[in-house]
Amino acid sequence: MQFPTVRFQSAAAEARTGRDPRSLSRGYAAGRLVRLRRGVYLPTEEWLRGTASNRYALTTASLAVSGPAPILCRETALVAWGLEFRQVPSHVRYRTPRRSAVGSVPVSGLYGNPAAILAEHPDLGLRDGRLPMGFPDARHLAAEIQPTALRVPNLGLVLPVEPFDTALSDTLHRLPFVDAVVLTDAVLAGRGLHSARRSREALLALAGDLPFQAARRRMVAVVRFADEQAESVGESYSRALMAELGFEIPQLQVWIHRDGRRIARVDFYWPKLRLVGEFDGLMKYTRAKDLSGRTPVEVLTAEKRREDEIRAVGKRVVRWGWDDLLHPERFATILHRAGVPCAS
Repeated sequence: MQFPTVRFQSAAAEARTGRDPRSLSRGYAAGRLVRLRRGVYLPTEEWLRGTASNRYALTTASLAVSGPAPILCRETALVAWGLEFRQVPSHVRYRTPRRSAVGSVPVSGLYGNPAAILAEHPDLGLRDGRLPMGFPDARHLAAEIQPTALRVPNLGLVLPVEPFDTALSDTLHRLPFVDAVVLTDAVLAGRGLHSARRSREALLALAGDLPFQAARRRMVAVVRFADEQAESVGESYSRALMAELGFEIPQLQVWIHRDGRRIARVDFYWPKLRLVGEFDGLMKYTRAKDLSGRTPVEVLTAEKRREDEIRAVGKRVVRWGWDDLLHPERFATILHRAGVPCAS
């Protein structure tokens, strides 16, 4: 989890320094501050200008602003351990020792003056003129575990996180198949901020320790399907969606040769069809300058040359992007038109 550097403000800190905590309430009522949870505030502009991932990280970090934070668990713990989900989790999940406190806690009072905020920030390009939603808490009954202390130096906070294996086995079997595959591919490959890598055998052993047969069956199916050769969330999601839609699963990360030299390593390849499949993620173009020193136009030109070379050796190429994956019927049409057969 990457935590933006921001300026949290809290009623507890104001009281410790002798300032009037009511100034926070006034800033909140005027729309200058958002309230992430009781007594914890953030400048509105810092909240609005972040991505959904930023806002999720800040909502999580706000648990530790006024005192010791509870133990992060399930999806929130896995994000803290550095895994990337297909989409930002819906809840901030943590442990509670009180059975009566278990359950979801809806977001309440995030914005003190929505009209003033919208008038003050007309340049944000908010969808349908609506302010971004916050993230509700989800409290789960505490287990007998020894958490790991995740230090967030840029915020001066410490977040206790449940052990990686505990979070993983408690989460995978609860997720939709495509989301579970995204995570498991990354774990097998050791992708993520903390490179938490596990072997397939270790993951199967974790599945075997689950208390319920249905949960064990779901996790085993995901682990057996997972493939560490997938190199991004989009590639993992593509392959999992192919399986859900009933298509033949391609080979991954195959080198294409021409005149005895390697010309391209492709995301997906169906050898019987001589068909190459490529997932086009936005990062390839929007972050080209940062990642390779090339402009998006230069990257696009190089990609066109690369595809021409692939076609020159008698291969066909089919491409898709995030928007196609978010509309499975559209993705299925793309694969059908390219001639990808149904799985036997």
